[in-house]
Amino acid sequence: MKRIKLAVVSHALVQEICQKRWRILAEDYPVDVSLVVPSVWRSRWLRKEMIFRPRPVAEDHFKVMTLPTTTTRYWGKYLFYSRDLGLRTIQPDIIYVIQEEMLWIHQQVIFCRNRWSPPAKMMFFSMNALGVPQKRWDQRWRWEQVRKNYDAGLGHYPGCLQSLKTAGFDKPFFMQTQIGIDEGVYAPDEKDRAIMRKQLGLNDFFVIGYAGRLTKDKGLDVLLQALSDVGGEWKLLLVGDGNYRKEIECFFAERGWTDRLVLAGPVGQTEVARYLRAIDCFVLGSRTRSYWLDTFPNSLVQAMACGVAVIGSDSAAIPWIIRDAGCLVPEGDPHRLGLAINRYAEDTARRVLDAQKARQRAVRLAGMKSLSQTFYDILQQILTGQYRTDADDSEPVKAWI
Repeated sequence: MKRIKLAVVSHALVQEICQKRWRILAEDYPVDVSLVVPSVWRSRWLRKEMIFRPRPVAEDHFKVMTLPTTTTRYWGKYLFYSRDLGLRTIQPDIIYVIQEEMLWIHQQVIFCRNRWSPPAKMMFFSMNALGVPQKRWDQRWRWEQVRKNYDAGLGHYPGCLQSLKTAGFDKPFFMQTQIGIDEGVYAPDEKDRAIMRKQLGLNDFFVIGYAGRLTKDKGLDVLLQALSDVGGEWKLLLVGDGNYRKEIECFFAERGWTDRLVLAGPVGQTEVARYLRAIDCFVLGSRTRSYWLDTFPNSLVQAMACGVAVIGSDSAAIPWIIRDAGCLVPEGDPHRLGLAINRYAEDTARRVLDAQKARQRAVRLAGMKSLSQTFYDILQQILTGQYRTDADDSEPVKAWI
């Protein structure tokens, strides 16, 4: 069988943990994967700056090409110092650009494709659900180039598709996240759960939890209000950091609840799963903002994969992710959130059942093995032009046109 040559362009793949799903694709399917990434990248997460220097890889079917860039800080403004982006060597069948549709990097990839590998099909990934800006002439020109040159798009959830369609995008679109979760790392583990609960002083308590940025955008102010309605013996476990941390600490101190709050602070990606397993109920109450939408909250999917019951607001992608594998409440409604938490605290059987469904949903939606299987199907659809428009809306292989 002829192997498909795939070039993936993205700054997000400078971390080996993010490269793993592409290595699985190359190992399990007839696809030669070449990742084109910055040779150095600086990223600020919470209050910490991290510097990544990905190592080049040159295996038979999996390669990582590292190239210098114009900037190492701003993901929205960088270009590669390269005449061909490696496309002259790769000669890909498909080029996949994991960058928002209005960034200048698209124009560089389009130019290099047209110059060095014109037969290649092109697809891009978007997490934008706030609309495509077209006020300035250069924005209109850039968007027109994307519309004209790309053969398909991918995005986190239907809101991303609606944003593009409103701007005139009429090519096939697929619902698939771009990094995914390691279903072996993010998995239930009762022994480790017991260890972490003892270590964190959570034994004999119903544990409500959250992981990510500590901000009001994530609905943490609503969660604090909801806690006044939660009965029984409970504790709140928060993993991460952010500008709302001080207010959280003050809230608990004012009520004499300091012994009910466990602030783990930022932890490494490989450690997050251990904290998530210690939780009985994960809460994500993200809010809809004019400047931001929660288009794919990784921590929610990670919690689901760990076999934790989840409660989410009805904002942005959260209903799409949870579907019937958890509980949805109106965003900004502390009373309804409190009722949902109490329901899980009082009904262990339901919580366990929903946790099992959450695990199944997360693995199907974002597990690396599942992503590889689905992505290979998508590649074949794009190469043949035969799109599966009749698939069920819940199926990632469905082509939305």
